[in-house]
Amino acid sequence: MIEPGEVVVECCAKESAAAWFRQVCEVHDRVFSAEPFAWVPEMSPAHEAELRHLMEVADFRLVVARQRDRLLGYAYGHPLPVDHGWWGDFDRPLPAGLVEEWPGRTFAVISLAVLPEWRGRGTGRRLMEELLRDRAEERAILSVQPAALATQRLYRAWGWTKVGRKGPLVGVTPPCWDIYVRDLGVVPR
Repeated sequence: MIEPGEVVVECCAKESAAAWFRQVCEVHDRVFSAEPFAWVPEMSPAHEAELRHLMEVADFRLVVARQRDRLLGYAYGHPLPVDHGWWGDFDRPLPAGLVEEWPGRTFAVISLAVLPEWRGRGTGRRLMEELLRDRAEERAILSVQPAALATQRLYRAWGWTKVGRKGPLVGVTPPCWDIYVRDLGVVPR
């Protein structure tokens, strides 16, 4: 039995992911419109459109941290398609073995956000671990805004490695992103 004040971290099926859509968008906007993140108002509707699209992608995964029906944080991602283009536009050439993709190689963590009042309690780590639990991919990738230094320190503490900086990207806020990779311990085929 779940206690009233207990924080529950759970993976959502497609139907329950749709039920969390509005709260995920609200948490996203609250978290990423605050310092140290770069934010422009267009990011809110762009995120909504991207999330609606991703929820239709095969193997999309949403994990929520909740207290009863109140969303405290979320994480979501999907397997990276071979032709995604993630590995383009870096500020320097990356090793060929790093950027080579094949079906089932990489899971992309698209977004993780925890409300400020719930940080420092292990909620973000629990979300990330549940998101990546039992993945069949060999590795995971994510991007972080360069100004989000505390976030980058957290990811490094969780075993992520920075592999480079993507950008500058025209028409993107911010124009540069730091890219991190983490081995998921799956034996390559």
